[in-house]
Amino acid sequence: MKFDMGKAWTDSVQLLLNNRELVIVVAGIFLFLPSLALNILAPSTAIEMAAANKDAVAEEVVLYFEENWLLFLAYVASTTVGSLSLLALLGRKEKITVGEAISVGAKATIPYLIASFMVVIALAIVATLIGLLATGLGTVFGLVAGLAFFIGLIFLFRLILVGPVMAIEGIRNPISAIVRSWVIVKGNTKYVAAFLVLLVVALIVLSLVFGMVVSVIGALLPSGSISLWVSSLFDSLLGAVVSTVGTAVYASIHCQLTE
Repeated sequence: MKFDMGKAWTDSVQLLLNNRELVIVVAGIFLFLPSLALNILAPSTAIEMAAANKDAVAEEVVLYFEENWLLFLAYVASTTVGSLSLLALLGRKEKITVGEAISVGAKATIPYLIASFMVVIALAIVATLIGLLATGLGTVFGLVAGLAFFIGLIFLFRLILVGPVMAIEGIRNPISAIVRSWVIVKGNTKYVAAFLVLLVVALIVLSLVFGMVVSVIGALLPSGSISLWVSSLFDSLLGAVVSTVGTAVYASIHCQLTE
């Protein structure tokens, strides 16, 4: 079947509206609160201040993760459990409780992280090989290699349903989930890619507008803990909303392509 972008968005909104109370609970606990805790306990102020200097930014990023790796690991684990729990809650045809959804999310977290790591490593290897070949064989080949890598990125969209496959279908083997996602999206890759790119652009615009409003509010507040708390609350809320919408979109894409 041909992927319908309009239906995917409509279904996403409907899923959120039909399950809004449960979604708010899960998103609040596993997406909003961990983000708020990370922003308050390990603010990235030094990285932002060094943004104008690439070398300084790199050093600050390394230092930040060296000092806060445990907090960041807890954040990644919590948000992954939350996203997978939301997928189970929104995508499964049978009604499940919040507790059951969280159980599904917790059990799928490690397999999902392994699958994500495998995809990232594969992409990094391909990018490195293309870069080495381009360097050795000249400009023309470099352009061809760049085009090939771009096409490869498009095909990477076939793997975006690994999370839904694990949380909704219950397939926890990382390789099996990757293969299943590839099969589901095959034939609709360009439509799914176009839809997700448009969605990302829309969310970026929304984030920029929201960020400007927060900046204005922050400028009116005294510097220090009050300003940090206000900006952290707004940032965490926006992040939770964007993540929840994205999760609903993934669930609706999976539902549409497996009908």
